[in-house]
Amino acid sequence: MIPNALTPDGTNKTKRRGNYRATIRYRCAPATIGRVFSTDDHGFQIAWILDLSLTGIGIQVTRQLDPGQHITVMLRSCDNQRRFTLSAHVVHCDAQPQGEFIAGCELNTPLTPDDLDQLL
Repeated sequence: MIPNALTPDGTNKTKRRGNYRATIRYRCAPATIGRVFSTDDHGFQIAWILDLSLTGIGIQVTRQLDPGQHITVMLRSCDNQRRFTLSAHVVHCDAQPQGEFIAGCELNTPLTPDDLDQLL
């Protein structure tokens, strides 16, 4: 744990480091691509799909997304036989040195284990 701030009574409030996700996150194959639609900007942008879990998705995009923003991510199964349309909301979006953004999103409807297998 690392010190974060003092509470009103003068004690240290600490911030924990680590992975507190409810489900296991799986890295996607390199060059896994999808499209992200945001109702806020009414347009698509290409996204690199970084990782997936039953309840979340990590993406790399060129335009910033705002936490809480609702998005739709469209991608194909690994064998290109099935299209997936995933509704999600942005949990965080962090700027990267190359000018792109890494966003972590929570899926509005969890994937089934079979769907996750088809996407990995």
